[in-house]
Amino acid sequence: MPLAVPYWNGETYRAALQAVFHGRIVVGPEVAQLKSFILSRIDAADLLLCGSGSLALEIVLTSCGIGSDDEVVIPSFCCTAIVAPIVNLGAVPVFADVGDELNMTAANVADVLTDKSKAVIVPHLFGNPAEIEAIEKIARAKNISVVDDAAQALGATVEGRAAGSFGDAGIISFGAEKVCSGIGGGIAASRREHFFAGIELPRARSASALNFPSTLIRRRWRRWTFPLDSLLRPKAEPDEPPLSYRREGMANISAAVALTLIRTLDENIAARRERVRIYRELLGETKQLRLIAHRRGSACLTQVVRVLPRRSREDTAARIIDALRADGYEVQGSYVPIHLLPPYERWRRISLPNTENVWPDLIELPCEPEVSLRDAELIAGIVLRTIK
Repeated sequence: MPLAVPYWNGETYRAALQAVFHGRIVVGPEVAQLKSFILSRIDAADLLLCGSGSLALEIVLTSCGIGSDDEVVIPSFCCTAIVAPIVNLGAVPVFADVGDELNMTAANVADVLTDKSKAVIVPHLFGNPAEIEAIEKIARAKNISVVDDAAQALGATVEGRAAGSFGDAGIISFGAEKVCSGIGGGIAASRREHFFAGIELPRARSASALNFPSTLIRRRWRRWTFPLDSLLRPKAEPDEPPLSYRREGMANISAAVALTLIRTLDENIAARRERVRIYRELLGETKQLRLIAHRRGSACLTQVVRVLPRRSREDTAARIIDALRADGYEVQGSYVPIHLLPPYERWRRISLPNTENVWPDLIELPCEPEVSLRDAELIAGIVLRTIK
């Protein structure tokens, strides 16, 4: 059972193949259809469809007026891909701590704000809504822009309002290991009309067609192609800078796949929430475990578990990961804090106690619909057996 298998159906395959066979890989009607669908789904007034979520983030920061030497607050406990769009604009990332739910809190943000702070990026990690309304209130009082990073939280809601629609602008992503994992692409969105006026992206390249077979082999068919993993491009290590991203619009084939995923988003999230329920039911009372809570409206990308070591120097989390893999379940730990990685430590300013304390003990349990309910029960059983 591999990690993060995209939730595709027959319509997804047909949409991609039709784009190829009808010569609509780069240009076609699905781009406009996706834009219209997202406008209605997240109540936005202006959208820009981009070749990647990273580019969408750079465009949002650009539209917020972020430039050279401006400070942009981000959580250190996050994917390193969040840094490149900031640095590409000549701005400076400022790392903040996270709270018990592993999201940045309003207090965390307030701790690192300075006179140079110009923006705060608020990710909803693991699909779990952050307290973005409280963060926005602090930022507004200081005339600081807020970016609603819903890359991992498409379909999540905060008090009934879609994640990605808060702040000055937001982003969503159809990249790997997302709620709607497609063949790439991201969206910059704002509730303010003409927010992205004047920004024009070059047309996507025909090389976008290669994303389809690559995603099939490395992600969708991973259960069968996993033995070939070592022959394919190796996965980047945490201390490696993220790959550069092309500055181009979303390819039509990417939009065609994304459209099918959006149509099944509600059942996708319902399935993820059911797996979270099983984990909480079977593991929630275990003294050596702490399941990171999902707030109401969470998209439940994964269920993060903190494994409390019984003795110093005992890496129980690593033993659980090894036991799960031995039984055929590809499970991983979570993020290494960005400020602890060599390429990024020059931007470290203060200690981030919660981030530094919890990250070594975290495991991400899979919640995607491809993981059956029986698999979720077996995974929980392996975790309990390993602890005992």
